[in-house]
Amino acid sequence: MSLDIKALQQAVTTLEQAIKLHKKHQKDEPELVLALRDSIIQRFEYTYELAWKYMQRWISNNINPESAEPVYSRKEMYRFAARWGLIEDPLRWFNYHEARNISAHTYAESTAQKVYTAAVAMVPDVLHLIDELKKRND
Repeated sequence: MSLDIKALQQAVTTLEQAIKLHKKHQKDEPELVLALRDSIIQRFEYTYELAWKYMQRWISNNINPESAEPVYSRKEMYRFAARWGLIEDPLRWFNYHEARNISAHTYAESTAQKVYTAAVAMVPDVLHLIDELKKRND
């Protein structure tokens, strides 16, 4: 079953744009820099959510088609996705998951910086996922 991955492509594009804008304005007013970082965090959250849902859908459709929803924890799913070549390193995805969880429950400067770092690191991994989904889309 073919997956329409346009939403994930758009999400990662908006994340990349926000990161680029944040880097461009690093020497501007601190309030602007913080607002841009917060935008990156928000875009990271929805990009991450879409990415794991697309992994889950692909696995469900192609590996476990008799079950509408595979019964996997996130860590199991990331390991499974790595085994099937959708992602390169499940440990990085464990870190993105942790960053997503802390972004939803706590807001502190140290938390924001950790999530920002994860957001920047996640972009190439999502692009890899998109490439693999495109290759396997039938």
